[in-house]
Amino acid sequence: MDEKIKILKMVEDGKITSEDASKLLEAIESKSHEPEGKTKWLKVKIIEDGIQKLNVKIPLNVIRIAAKVGGKFCINLPDEAKEKLNEKGINIESIKDIEQFNKILSELEKETPFELVNIDDGGKKVFVYIE
Repeated sequence: MDEKIKILKMVEDGKITSEDASKLLEAIESKSHEPEGKTKWLKVKIIEDGIQKLNVKIPLNVIRIAAKVGGKFCINLPDEAKEKLNEKGINIESIKDIEQFNKILSELEKETPFELVNIDDGGKKVFVYIE
């Protein structure tokens, strides 16, 4: 059954309001305009004593644009992240230009989900990954 018909059927059955249906239909419409393939994200989470202190999601395309706009850039990653990248044959310290940076991001996208950092230091946990 078509997604739009399912939404209309839920309104008819009283399961959702017409306002909810409108939002769902808009989401379906905007989804159909997205380019092929799923957007990949750089995600950073920090959990301290069981409480999530930070949850950041940045689309990789935004990182690419920021790198272009910023021109020269410096990447400071924890040693653990550098080791993970080296395991995949990527020496992050050898990045000299934007094209090379974009190639690395493209390779990481192919390996998703890809965990860059996973630190568990007692009550504090830090996760950095691409999904």
